[in-house]
Amino acid sequence: MTKDGLKTKIIWLLGGNPNENKVDSLIDSALAFVNGYTFQNYSFDDSENPIPDDIYTAIIDLVIMKSSQKIGVVSEKLSDYSITYRAEELPASIKTILDRFINYNVH
Repeated sequence: MTKDGLKTKIIWLLGGNPNENKVDSLIDSALAFVNGYTFQNYSFDDSENPIPDDIYTAIIDLVIMKSSQKIGVVSEKLSDYSITYRAEELPASIKTILDRFINYNVH
C-alpha cells in the first residue's frame, strides 16, 4: 500500500472530510512512532522491503486514535498555542501488533 492509498483509507474511515494535511502529519508521526517502538526503519518509499500489513493496521489505528481523541493531553493553551502530553501506555490492541515486530538486535 502506498502512503496515498493509506491516506485515502484513513480519510474514508474518519468519515470522508478531515483535514488532509493533518492526516498526512498524523501518518508521518505514527510511522515515526512505529519505527522508534520496533527499532525498525519502515518507509513508504522502500519498494524492496514493503511495510507489513500488520504495521499498516497499527498505523491506521494510531492515526484514528490520535485524530479522534486527545490521548495523553495534560493541558492546552490557545493564545500562542501550546500543548502538553503525558507519557502513557499504548492501547493493548496496538501494543500486541507492534510487539511482534520489535527488532532486538541492539549492538
